[in-house]
Amino acid sequence: MADTEKQTPKLLINVEFSDGLETLIKDEVLKKEQGRNCAQIKLEETYGGKPATIRHLAEYIRDNCIKAKPELFYDKDGVRPGILVLINNDDWELFEENGVDRHDYKLENNASVVFISTLHGG
Repeated sequence: MADTEKQTPKLLINVEFSDGLETLIKDEVLKKEQGRNCAQIKLEETYGGKPATIRHLAEYIRDNCIKAKPELFYDKDGVRPGILVLINNDDWELFEENGVDRHDYKLENNASVVFISTLHGG
């Protein structure tokens, strides 16, 4: 039988988790690359007719990649405070200064997103 169903276009997002966040992620999702904890995530190109954003990526990670305690990564407003997010090597705080809510930053295919925990116990 031929596959006649139209496949939904996907974005491939390269994600890295560090400084403890990798312990939240399911083992089958993470791949070690040169000492880094990486994952490749396929997101829908659009959600409700709008382009995929960091919020969609964070929700996908919360719902599909976290093995326990998703509240350590995501709270009611999105990525929780204390997690630094770099999008293509730029601090996502810069995008909010340009009038865009940082969670609504639109992702492009092959984007690189790094999540770094800045919270450390002592």
